[in-house]
Amino acid sequence: MRLILQDCMKREISARQKFFYETFHLWLVVNSINNHYIQLTSIPSNCISILFIVGHNTFVKNYLKHTKIEEEKIVAITCDGTIHFSNLRLPNKTIYISHQNERNYADLLNGTLYGFDFDPTESEILLYNTNKSLSPLQRIEKSFHQI
Repeated sequence: MRLILQDCMKREISARQKFFYETFHLWLVVNSINNHYIQLTSIPSNCISILFIVGHNTFVKNYLKHTKIEEEKIVAITCDGTIHFSNLRLPNKTIYISHQNERNYADLLNGTLYGFDFDPTESEILLYNTNKSLSPLQRIEKSFHQI
């Protein structure tokens, strides 16, 4: 499992590590940092072949269009807005996106009200609370919208 976190969200690294540990019982370590994003990789790195990407929709779109992605399943924690991720052509990839409001944006909720140290989307709260006996993919399918 990998997590790509847009660089403007780097203050959330430890909170996101805690979230993924509590959600999937996987520890994520910082693998690389550049001017645009931070990559975290699970230990072990090959246990679940899913890419999570968190950031503003233009960043997510550019990353997906210009980066070779090994994982078949991609979870985009972002707004669809005017990007329309469903129009993105990524052969042999399945994309899941956060639930969107009526304006096609993913609302960020006050994390402190839910016990988080970052502001999660509704889909992240649903994922956190899904039945832990389900597979990670089943939990994602219950929490995010497949496009």
